[in-house]
Amino acid sequence: MSDNGSLSRLLAGGRHNRLLIAGQTPPSLCLPDLTHFERIAWIARPGQPGAGAIVADPVRLPFVEALFDRALVTTPLPPDSAHAELRELWRVLSPASLALLIIKARRAWQFQAPGWTQDALAPLLGDAMFETLDWQVETLPQRQHLILVGKRDGLSPAMIGRVEETIVPALAP
Repeated sequence: MSDNGSLSRLLAGGRHNRLLIAGQTPPSLCLPDLTHFERIAWIARPGQPGAGAIVADPVRLPFVEALFDRALVTTPLPPDSAHAELRELWRVLSPASLALLIIKARRAWQFQAPGWTQDALAPLLGDAMFETLDWQVETLPQRQHLILVGKRDGLSPAMIGRVEETIVPALAP
């Protein structure tokens, strides 16, 4: 990997952070020492177990809401369940959390090739309530999108009650 700024940003933080790793990391992506994390959970898709991984359906993760502060996701993102998988990831991330998504990339003219173009993936991330913070395309050894996203809570300030015009008398000099 030529630039690991997104990975460094993802893995930075205090010792009270909880990390979710979904899938196997590419061989060229060297993870640093992760002992500063309070907890680390590693999950794998059914049929693709890894040593020490929890096998879980990516649409129904076995975790409570807002459990993880960071996520490293390297599992495939099938088009038929992509939105549901991203929303489930959003559910288990705490507010103001970060996730690094490593997703197979394809070029726009490769219509039948597996993977995602940036034009197809960007609106999907927005619909799943993620804010894109950094986007790179790397070769790890295959062409991959490395997308650092933040969780958007979808909340906006709201006025409660009725707002009336207030007339402030002019101050006398």
